Amino acid sequence: MPTADPLDPDQLLALLRDPHVESQEIAARAGVPREEAGRATRLLMAFPKAKPEEVASLPAPLAAALARAALSASRGDLLAALAAHASKEVAKEAKRCLHLLRTRGVEVPESPRPAPPAPASQPAEPPPPAFASALDGHGERAAWLPRPVPGRGFELGQAILSDERGLLSLQVVPMGRKEWRTFARDIVVRGAALGVTEVPRTVVHAWIAAARATNEHTGQRVPDGADLWLQQLGPAEAAPAPGAGLPPGPAEEERAAVAASGSLHDLPLFRSWLAEEDFLRKVAARLDEVQVSPLYIDERQRGAQLDRVVADAVEEYLDPTRRARLAGRLLAVADHLDALGDRQSARTAAAAARALAAGQPGAAVPFARLLVERAFSRRPASGAEAPAAPAPDSPLIVAPR
Repeated sequence: MPTADPLDPDQLLALLRDPHVESQEIAARAGVPREEAGRATRLLMAFPKAKPEEVASLPAPLAAALARAALSASRGDLLAALAAHASKEVAKEAKRCLHLLRTRGVEVPESPRPAPPAPASQPAEPPPPAFASALDGHGERAAWLPRPVPGRGFELGQAILSDERGLLSLQVVPMGRKEWRTFARDIVVRGAALGVTEVPRTVVHAWIAAARATNEHTGQRVPDGADLWLQQLGPAEAAPAPGAGLPPGPAEEERAAVAASGSLHDLPLFRSWLAEEDFLRKVAARLDEVQVSPLYIDERQRGAQLDRVVADAVEEYLDPTRRARLAGRLLAVADHLDALGDRQSARTAAAAARALAAGQPGAAVPFARLLVERAFSRRPASGAEAPAAPAPDSPLIVAPR
């Protein structure tokens, strides 16, 4: 069956106006849905009241036909709307009709200009990383949290945090982008002895905010400018519970990890961990008494008594308060070891923390026992020497300026 020749706009307009032609026939001839052909017919029947947006939404062939009707009716508003039609042919025809109306002296509205293309979205710059050292034996750590400042680079917040006293110090140092990149590149290397590593920004922010809240309970002086700086950072999320990513393993593995926990003292992060100095002085005084006491007939008895004094001191040291504090610090360092890639040591530290929290005797937790014993050992706890501290000319804390 031969295909009918395509209709030009005037022919299609004539069909739309002919009451004897069905919308189905018009749709077939124009290649449009029947519903659209019927809608175009209804718009023509009430053409003086036709709305520009309704005419402009017609398919291209019907819209071109109604552009001819708009020219005859001097409907410049309809033609202006059709001049922005998605079909280039319809838009071109509408603009031609508008020009004809203008030459006839008809005032017509300006054709709407297409909206300028949206600027290509730039990929969002990732937030700058944050850094922190491991928690030391006194429950303190250093943290570095940069805040982007539009047009000025960064403000680097350098904080010292204590799990007992709160936010001890805060320095805010302005940095250009190049200076910040150098600092971020070097700090992990320069702070290796302290276990400095990159930590999620939200976690460091949470640590600093939690430390600031602790100041309210301890009476520790709040560093100048700390509240304003925290306000500029916005609300902090809750910090994850220490050790959440290091759950207990099978019972046999857990016991083996606790038994091996003394080896943690050979790690740089734990070599400074000892019982508090005041407590150790008391133990030292008791040991001095044994050393000079005439009650022991030989050195074997004296040595056995010295060992008993130290063993009793371990259990005395591990009172409920110290147990809870020590367990929390061990879990925090376990997370840090995990972040540094030392999963085995992290699991060992977490297991020792759980043993302490569960009330196991100090003698059964070598890590805890060595907190006292190492201070009075007649031999070094490890043959290795601790790594050197960062050089004085390369400090981790950037001086304010």
